[in-house]
Amino acid sequence: MCYNSLAQYYDKLMADVDYSWWVKTIKKYLPKGCRVLDVGCGTGTLSLALAKSGYDVTGLDKSCDMLVVASTKAKEQGMMIDFIQRDMRELTGLSGFDCVLIAVDSLNYLTTEADVKQTFTGVNNVLNDEGLFVFDIHTPDKMTETFKDYLYVENSDDLAYIWHVEAGQYPLSVVHELTIFAKNEDGSYNRSIEYHHQRTFEIENYKLWLKQAGFEIIVQTGDIERQLFVARKLA
Repeated sequence: MCYNSLAQYYDKLMADVDYSWWVKTIKKYLPKGCRVLDVGCGTGTLSLALAKSGYDVTGLDKSCDMLVVASTKAKEQGMMIDFIQRDMRELTGLSGFDCVLIAVDSLNYLTTEADVKQTFTGVNNVLNDEGLFVFDIHTPDKMTETFKDYLYVENSDDLAYIWHVEAGQYPLSVVHELTIFAKNEDGSYNRSIEYHHQRTFEIENYKLWLKQAGFEIIVQTGDIERQLFVARKLA
C-alpha cells in the first residue's frame, strides 16, 4: 500500500468520517490519561482528537507522507504527539500501552491470514496486562455486495476524484482505484492514480485469531457492512 499522492488530499477525501464516534467509543472503555497506540493513524486526525480528549497518544503509520502531514497538523495545533513510521505487522520494540486502536478499516489492508495473526500477536505484546485492542473491519457482505462494481465520483472547486472498486485476487478482497484531479493555481489539473488492496475474512476467523493471540472479546457489534471489536489482553 502506498499513499504518496493521496497524503496531501487525504483529509478532504475523508471529510465524512465521524472521528468523534471513535473518540466516544474509546471513552466508553478507557479512562483519560491512558496510553493509546493509534495504528494506521494516517494524517493524525484521530490521534489529535484523542490527545485533545486527555489520552497519551502515539501515532503509527507505514506512510512517511501521511506522517509528515500528521506532524505538521500537530505542530500547528500545539499538540505534542509522537508519530512513528512502521508497518503494523512490525511492532517489536514498542510496549507499555493501555490500548491499541486500528480504526477506519485499516486492518483490512492486511491481505493474508499470516499477516493478521502476526499483527494480533504484535498488538498483544505491546499492551499492558488487561490492555484493550479496538478495531473495525469490513464484513464479507460489504466486500462481495456493496463494493461489487462500485463507482463513486466527487467534484469540488479544487479537487475531484473517481473511486472505482474491483474484485481482488484473493477471496473477499478488493482493489480500490482512486483517480484524483487536483487543481493548480493556473487552473490546470494534476492527475494521479492510487491503488489500494483490501481483504477481509469471515468473522469467526477474527474471533479465533484473537483468542489464539491471547485476547478475550468483550464487545463485538456492528451491522451488515462493518464490525467493531473490543478485546482485552488476558493477564
